[in-house]
Amino acid sequence: MNRNIFKQKNEKNNIFFIFLFIFVFFIINFLVKSMAKAKTSNKSQNKKAKQTTVRIEHKPYPAAINKRLHQIRFNMNENKIDAAFISYLPNIRYLTNYSGSWAYMLITTDEIYFFTDDRYEEQVRTELYDLNNMRVHITRDVWKYIEDLGITKTIKNIGIEQDHLSYAEGTEIRMKMNKLGIKFRPISDIVDLYTQAKSPEELECIKKSCNIAEDVFGYILDVIRPGVSELDIAVEIDYQARLRGSEGCAFDTIVTSGVRGALVHGQPSNKKIRRGDIVLMDFGCKVNGFCSDISRTVCCGKPKADQKKIYNILYNAMSAAIKEARAGMKGDYLDGIARKIIKDAGYGDYFKHSLGHGIGLICHERPTITFRLYDQIIPKDVVLAIEPGIYLPDMFGMRVEDNVLIGHTKNIKLTNAPDTLIQV
Repeated sequence: MNRNIFKQKNEKNNIFFIFLFIFVFFIINFLVKSMAKAKTSNKSQNKKAKQTTVRIEHKPYPAAINKRLHQIRFNMNENKIDAAFISYLPNIRYLTNYSGSWAYMLITTDEIYFFTDDRYEEQVRTELYDLNNMRVHITRDVWKYIEDLGITKTIKNIGIEQDHLSYAEGTEIRMKMNKLGIKFRPISDIVDLYTQAKSPEELECIKKSCNIAEDVFGYILDVIRPGVSELDIAVEIDYQARLRGSEGCAFDTIVTSGVRGALVHGQPSNKKIRRGDIVLMDFGCKVNGFCSDISRTVCCGKPKADQKKIYNILYNAMSAAIKEARAGMKGDYLDGIARKIIKDAGYGDYFKHSLGHGIGLICHERPTITFRLYDQIIPKDVVLAIEPGIYLPDMFGMRVEDNVLIGHTKNIKLTNAPDTLIQV
């Protein structure tokens, strides 16, 4: 009898635990589903919040921007495309003043769509130019957003910047366009041709950058002496530029000395400066993103006659090119003016690079001033870096470089290299 009672109790307990287990299982399942639903809802809300249109501050912007947009749209018409997809960040900055690291633009015949992600949502509110008919969208999926906006209903083909896309990037964009039923058109120079001429506002930034670079050079003359390394000088150049207001280096600072000067783009090393060494420095600064680019050559100690001679050849070649440069001139012709002076002096084989290039948000921009290219036209209001050089293996190298604004009636030097070889 006792056994039966015990058995009945065990059976009741088992049933109780079974019901308790089922109850707990349903409670846990309900909670998990509720949490998942809440998480999905939050994700949906976050996605919605991060895929929005934002307002930007109304402020004036350079008149040159409207001209550039007009030229881009004329280019679009010439190439028979409905829109231009701009992905190259310097070109985006030339058009909008945006300085962040992630953005895209879609320019149509009458509207501009600017895309960036939520990291820059606050930045674009105060930084972007308030361009006509421009909408600013915050998203991390540009092509999905373009589809959601309904833009693809009126756009059948889009031009992309073929000069600034890798094969992988181009393939990815083509695939996304194909999914939306849009034709993909690689276009050359869809923006670049129209950013060479600088606006007055941009020129002021370049001038300030040039002033900083020249001031740094004046300071660094007292740093160069026997026992100081090339790297010491390079670090001091970068530091002094920062102290004077530069946002950073326009490119990696070059300092070479002695036989290392024959390295055209040699990086600074731990080599110590010796008495009699020629020291070559090539550096640039940045103001509001706009660059300067100068090369300066000095002698540590009394220069020899051949060193003075070569410096004078380079200075004369640079000066002649700056004097003769004109808007509308071809770059290869200007290169030939300086190259002939160096060649006639017997050093033509030792001038191994182009004469110069444009400067702006990028240190090396179009036009490229070289005998190797025949399609580079110098526009008015472009800033050129003119930099002839002679590099003698196992001896030394020299380069003299100034920045010059090509004007309508005259050229304006923004930097002034010493007209004779400086002794330090």
